[in-house]
Amino acid sequence: MNIQKNKINYLLMLTKSNCLLMSLLFLSCLTSVTAAEYVYISDNLRVGVRAEPESGIPPISVVFTGMRLEVHEKAEGYVKITTDKGITGWIKDIYVTKKAPAIIQLNAFRVKYDKLKKELSAGNDRAAILEKANLSLNSQLEEMKAERREWSTERAKLMASQYKESSWLWFVAILILIVVSFVAGIYWYKTHVMKRLGGLRV
Repeated sequence: MNIQKNKINYLLMLTKSNCLLMSLLFLSCLTSVTAAEYVYISDNLRVGVRAEPESGIPPISVVFTGMRLEVHEKAEGYVKITTDKGITGWIKDIYVTKKAPAIIQLNAFRVKYDKLKKELSAGNDRAAILEKANLSLNSQLEEMKAERREWSTERAKLMASQYKESSWLWFVAILILIVVSFVAGIYWYKTHVMKRLGGLRV
């Protein structure tokens, strides 16, 4: 009875492991179908590309460090690749890496550095232009302030002169009014006294 249980357990384990292996194979197939895998030749190498995954066959081409290669399939110790020039063949997997080699990373950093340097230079040029424009606007503002001060001074002088003229006119008008009032008062007094005296002149 124990032997039968052990056999059943063993068969269940085999079934589970087979299902797991099938699932992994299915997922790996899906991954290879959905997205192309790319690898690079490791640093400072020249690797022979062979028609078959065997080291005894002479190479049909050579790939160099930094070349980007599309992966089609993998065999024991070999990878089937296609170069950017369309050459397809097998190379040993110990010479490839998914990470870009240092020379490619260095070139990418140089490109980024040159781009940032150009942007910084353009920013400095814009800053210099804005600084010149700011200085020009400040000088124009100072000129406008000076013109406003002159205009305010002229306005104050004009108002003072108008006040002087108007005060002089007021003085003359008041003086005339006093004289006219005095003359009218005298005339009224004479007329009033003549009426009292029955028309006799005083």
